[in-house]
Amino acid sequence: MDIRAEILDLKLRVEDLESTTERARESREQEELLREVIDRSKRLQAEMAALRADLAQARAGLGEEVAAVGTEVAGVRRAVAAPAKPRAGEGVEEGDVRTEIAVEFAVIRSEIEHEFNFLRSEVMDLAVKLDRLSPGAE
Repeated sequence: MDIRAEILDLKLRVEDLESTTERARESREQEELLREVIDRSKRLQAEMAALRADLAQARAGLGEEVAAVGTEVAGVRRAVAAPAKPRAGEGVEEGDVRTEIAVEFAVIRSEIEHEFNFLRSEVMDLAVKLDRLSPGAE
């Protein structure tokens, strides 16, 4: 064979080896990336399963709490809807829920009225002071 042909043949074989090695390196890199993706997806699946379990537990707890609140509301409705039971020779019973609610509303209404009157007095006082500060007030 001709030396040039042998050198060219060797050169082509080296290039083939280099390209095969490069492809193998790329394949290894892709394989590592694929392993990382698989590992991460498994971790995410485990985390999602844990979140689903937590969510199911929270739903169950919330359902129980809503049922308890419903029971309490039903009890209050029954107590409010029940007719008042006057004692012999007296007015309405002290433990009557409607009476207690009316008393509480009266107290709250009185407190709100007091606050409103105080605020109105403050606003009027501020208006007087602003009038004094106005340039054309004198």
